[in-house]
Order: sequence, then structure tokens, then C-alpha cells
Amino acid sequence: MQRWWLWIGIFLLVSCGLKEDQPEKSLGLPSFLLSDFQYVSVSTTGQKEWELRASEAAMYHNSDDVFIYNFTVAFYKNSNGMDVLESILSANKGQINKKTLLVIAEGRVKILASETSLETERIQWDNTRKIFFSEPGVPVMVRRRGVDLKGYNLVADASLKEIRMENIDAKIQR
Repeated sequence: MQRWWLWIGIFLLVSCGLKEDQPEKSLGLPSFLLSDFQYVSVSTTGQKEWELRASEAAMYHNSDDVFIYNFTVAFYKNSNGMDVLESILSANKGQINKKTLLVIAEGRVKILASETSLETERIQWDNTRKIFFSEPGVPVMVRRRGVDLKGYNLVADASLKEIRMENIDAKIQR
């Protein structure tokens, strides 16, 4: 009977907590753990650029990154003094650099825009250049008006109206 409790205890210790592939594991214990985390990025002119909402966030004293879980980011553009929604990104986990506002999204990443949708396992948002980009070797699926594109090395604007990819495989649906 004691062996079962020992195995159950070992299983719980191994299955709980941070996974091996999570970079924050090497940072030790978080300085802050937040639930229902929200962050709004505002331009130098005071216009809302994007708004992030996450179910959880972890911050560490020795890191410039905020690690986020189960999150969405709504991207906006300013049109005649109004904030207009351009796209919405959702992912299982990610991180934001507090200095550069580079956003990394991982795990079932989806981006929805007015005429286009995008799916991948990992994508980044460069807040300085205002673009999404993927890493080499990471496939990206883009759907627009009945056309499915699979490609690599994506570079796209926030509205997904301007998209560049390499090694594209296309399917046209009727």
C-alpha cells in the first residue's frame, strides 16, 4: 500500500509545475503570479495599439519577460480618432518582453482578421516594426476567400492584408 502512495506522490511531483521545455523553469520561482492579467500597449501619440488578456502571468526579478498562459491579443489601428479592431491572436502560452514589447505566442496559435485566418504553433509580434513573423521550419496555414496556403517564414502586418511566405503549397476550395 505504501508503494502506491509513493508512486502517486512521484507522479504528482513530475506532472505538476513547469515543464522541461519552458524557459522560465531556469529562472527559479516567480516574483509575481497574476491571474486575469491585462496589458494595453499605447503608442507615443497615446493611441491604443494592442490589448492583451491572459488567464495567468508570471514575472521574475531577473528577467525582462512576462510569461503568459491562455491569452488573446487584440490589435487595433486608429481611424478618424477611433480604435478599429484589425485582428485577434490567441495562443496557449507565450511571453512579452517588457522593454521591446516583442510578443511570442506558442501552442495552437490562431489569428483572425476580417477576411483572413492564420494557424501555426509559434509566431512572434515585433512591436517596433508592427509585423508578425514566423521562424524557419515552422509551418503556417493561411485561409483567405476559399484559398488555403501552407508556407514558411511568414511576415505579415497586423490586419493580415499583406502577407509574405516561402515554400507555399496552395489549395483552392469551391
